[in-house]
Amino acid sequence: MSIILSLSEAHAGFFAAGPQGMFSVGAEGNLTEVIQPESHLYATDSLDDRVLVGGAPHGVAFSRDGGQTWQAAWMDFVDSPVVAIAAAPDVADSHIVLAGTEDKGILRSANRGEGFYVCNYGLRSLAVLHICWAPPWPRDVWPRWRLAFAGTDEGFYRSPAAGRGWKRCEGAEGAFQVAAVDSRFHTTQIVLAGTETDGLWFSDDQGRRFRRLDNTPEQINALTALAGGGFVMSDSETLWHSPDGLNWTPLQGEDPCLVLQEAVGKVWAGSQDGLRQVNLNGKSA
Repeated sequence: MSIILSLSEAHAGFFAAGPQGMFSVGAEGNLTEVIQPESHLYATDSLDDRVLVGGAPHGVAFSRDGGQTWQAAWMDFVDSPVVAIAAAPDVADSHIVLAGTEDKGILRSANRGEGFYVCNYGLRSLAVLHICWAPPWPRDVWPRWRLAFAGTDEGFYRSPAAGRGWKRCEGAEGAFQVAAVDSRFHTTQIVLAGTETDGLWFSDDQGRRFRRLDNTPEQINALTALAGGGFVMSDSETLWHSPDGLNWTPLQGEDPCLVLQEAVGKVWAGSQDGLRQVNLNGKSA
């Protein structure tokens, strides 16, 4: 079985990545190896016409043909491994990509991942563990913030300007390795952030201030927001479901995992044993 640490979906396809390589994912979850240039592979993400990988020695590399050929991105003279990649979700801003490095902070691309520049203003730590975006702002709302979030080994950060600068979120203490933004964010304003030893943290003011939830596990290994509302997360023993980010119920018969993502109309879990579909309330998600 292949260890799966990262999942991505766009028009370029549905892909899974981990230390044993990169794979395209079939309709039933079958994995087909994709040859890619990183000798140490940590993350993948997709844009409408390309797939990106993050790792070492190339930092970020991208493919315009579904992984048949690859090109290394320019990395602003940063040689630290890239451990997280997140492309902006807004179609109008799909040229923006953020990459988190092991010890050199955050890199930002404004040309669809072909070249990256350091954007660390406001960061207190340069060890980045996770990056994610809020859903695109409604067209009739002003100002149309482009909100991004970053988890580091000492706190959680918010950027209202698409990663150009960062501010540490109030109340969030710990090493934040996963996060998820509510699909109904512009109504609920909910952001969740998970840690390895300090539990799950909750914000309902667009990520400005967080508080720890007492009724959740201490170790949060995976977390995702569902397109129809609600969340799924994994601790070290099982999966959990919540309709609102506050109230959580364990999913019976579901093993823990390392990454969760909704794609092609299903919820997928990647773990040390490969990739599988997740059942919510006894039904296929």
